[in-house]
Amino acid sequence: MLLEDVLEEYLYHCQAKEYSEKTMKNKRQEYKQLKFFLKEKRAITELESITSHDLKAYLRFKQKDGLQPQSIVSMFKMIKAFKINKGENYLLYQSIVVNEYH
Repeated sequence: MLLEDVLEEYLYHCQAKEYSEKTMKNKRQEYKQLKFFLKEKRAITELESITSHDLKAYLRFKQKDGLQPQSIVSMFKMIKAFKINKGENYLLYQSIVVNEYH
């Protein structure tokens, strides 16, 4: 499944749940950055192709960019929302975000 399609579907889901405009803006921005990183830096366009290594690389990219720990937690919560079905990445989320930043 195309990553872009999954992201759009998830955003529609969030709108249906009546998330605030600010929340939607933040989600759109984060997913846009993630999609760009995966496509341009990792040559990934399919959801099933994303591995824990790709998400770790994105984390390092954001850390080098100066993202603060609490922002990293928020970022991974957003990413987890559409990657939860891929077990290894949920475990990655748990180990990185919960263990390293809480």
